[in-house]
Amino acid sequence: MYSKGGPRLLITDRESAIYLERAHIHVEGERVVYHITDDEYRREYNIPHINLAVLFIGKGTSITQSAMRLLGEEGVHLAVTGTGGTPLHMGGLTTYRSTRHFREILPIYLSQERSLLAAISIMRDRTERMKNIGSKLSNKWLKVRDNIRINSACSNLEKKLDCCDDIKQLLGFEGNFSKECYATFAEYSNPTNSKQFKREAGVGKINPQNSDPNKLANRLIDHGNYLCYGIAGAALWALGIPPHMSVFHGKTRAGGLVFDLADSFKDALVLPAAFSLAREEDLDKAQKTFRERIITAFDDFKILKMAIDSINHMIDSSSK
Repeated sequence: MYSKGGPRLLITDRESAIYLERAHIHVEGERVVYHITDDEYRREYNIPHINLAVLFIGKGTSITQSAMRLLGEEGVHLAVTGTGGTPLHMGGLTTYRSTRHFREILPIYLSQERSLLAAISIMRDRTERMKNIGSKLSNKWLKVRDNIRINSACSNLEKKLDCCDDIKQLLGFEGNFSKECYATFAEYSNPTNSKQFKREAGVGKINPQNSDPNKLANRLIDHGNYLCYGIAGAALWALGIPPHMSVFHGKTRAGGLVFDLADSFKDALVLPAAFSLAREEDLDKAQKTFRERIITAFDDFKILKMAIDSINHMIDSSSK
């Protein structure tokens, strides 16, 4: 029997994510199952909803109300995303959530000084994970022998964080760091044409017969970012924290805590994966391989737990 008293497993004890495309999700007995819509034999596959943190629903996928109910009762976060990325997240409202983290985040959100300390904490986690996870994945997927340049960019940002006075200044530091990361991974991927890369969100459709490596890299980055937003959203939802209570980006422009939190880990995963596949001629293969790499990395590096750790780091660092 499924539990009516709330989720049976802590979110940090679960498999991070599953991504489904062109599938129909429904309930068979007390199981959440799916079948691929163009499968003439209609084979059913289980979705381990008791042991799942995030279910990503890609293009061409449908889900029944009864399946949504079972997912909600077990605390599974539902994230709708296409190959271009769509920031649509849903979680059940029937499950009790502790208010402890919300009560601790609220005064941070309301205070400029404490928000700055929390944002700096996020950026410190970001550089630490880039040096550790980003370097490992660069070695694995891009065959990089050393990571001197990316480590240098991280060290330079860490020094600037020691003397940061306000959010506007921090945004400038972050912008420069991001540009350095893009340039570095573009060079790792294609040393002769690395200066041609320019980050452009929402590049739209790509011609499968004439794929532009820069457009493909941008498209993969968009998609990877939204996968990371799903993980960040699941962490916030599990802790009962509203995703729009930003400490960083939303202070001066549109944004939310889900984006702030995702910044603590997304570049370390997304950039090496995206640039390692930017020159792949088969667009569908590139996108499928990219998703598999990102979702596998979520579990390999325990990213969901890292996201929750970052929330606690924010609270601790801004309470001193």
